[in-house]
Amino acid sequence: MRAELQDVISFHLDQHGPFQVVEHHERHYDIAGGELVTRLANDNFATERQIVYERLGKAIRDSRQADSLVQGVANSVGEVVYVCAVPSDTLGWLNEQLFDPSDAFYAAVTVGEEMLMTLPFAHGDKYRGLEDTYTAGIRGYHKNTRLSEIIQETRIVSPVHQRVEAET
Repeated sequence: MRAELQDVISFHLDQHGPFQVVEHHERHYDIAGGELVTRLANDNFATERQIVYERLGKAIRDSRQADSLVQGVANSVGEVVYVCAVPSDTLGWLNEQLFDPSDAFYAAVTVGEEMLMTLPFAHGDKYRGLEDTYTAGIRGYHKNTRLSEIIQETRIVSPVHQRVEAET
């Protein structure tokens, strides 16, 4: 099938290639009554994406973390999707992961030696009220904005506000 893919696409689009095709591997999990999907692109960054995939796998095996992962924003068919991302991915590439005009997913990217950071991406009216979702065209981002730029702007730790009582 892979050998004939260029011809099939050429016939379907009625134009000559070559076409750049990025194959994605998905794995589905049933967790705590919800569906979780991991999506891994087989591209030039497959090795780095595999590390993200492996860290997601560790989190899924921990019941507390798995429950938290599946409670995220679901796409139009009820799946919570995690795209294995790298810092150089652009919003344009990530937004191409939205299959439906009212879809959602999380970009998962490695942070430090053992951690993952997940950023929600959503498009459509049903997600409009959600804070901290990323798509091109909002917050001054454009399709060439890299995930690394968003990560640098993301406040990881919020300061703890202590109530200071006045002495009487």
